[in-house]
Amino acid sequence: MKKLTILIFIFIFCIFPLMTVDVYANSEYQTYVEIIMTSGKLLKDFTKEEKKAILKEAEGVYFYKNKIIQVNTEIPATYISNTLFSVDNTSATDLEYNVSVSIETKNKISFSTSGSLSASGKGTIKAIKADVSGKAGIEYSKSSEESVKETKTMNIVVEGNSRAIIYLTGEITVSNGMIVIYRFFMKMYSGGYEFVTLKSQYARIEKVGI
Repeated sequence: MKKLTILIFIFIFCIFPLMTVDVYANSEYQTYVEIIMTSGKLLKDFTKEEKKAILKEAEGVYFYKNKIIQVNTEIPATYISNTLFSVDNTSATDLEYNVSVSIETKNKISFSTSGSLSASGKGTIKAIKADVSGKAGIEYSKSSEESVKETKTMNIVVEGNSRAIIYLTGEITVSNGMIVIYRFFMKMYSGGYEFVTLKSQYARIEKVGI
């Protein structure tokens, strides 16, 4: 029995990591100024009590399993990404500007984890993404590869005694939950996961008097 236990640990911590491969991972959405979901909440807003209660649902005896508890699946949301251009025109004369804006095409998927999952290794993260995306119907590998950025030029007029701001906004969907990783009847890792899918992105102009 002792030899079997040693062999299991050698496989988990020595051989298994060598079998891992690089996977697409991106958590750019975490830098967004604001995300407003139609229901539910982002992973970062889960309380300790909520996480504990959700993880309790994943308790069990499993030989080799990624036990997934889905909390939110494909929840529509809007966001404000970042300010691209801001100018104050304190004169009485209108001013004209040409602004270049970089826009991301739709279907870019961001993915993040929390807890000990973040340190579980690339192979485990790949397995988690495959399991969760399959359960939620998210084709992360294909859509992530198709997403590209396009640069557009905008011509704006800033009236006298006014401020103009251009920022990125659009629609996304959010899928998240908690996972417990069981290997050989042992609870190896646990934590949260989150997929954010970009559905649209565009630049918005706002002007106010000063």
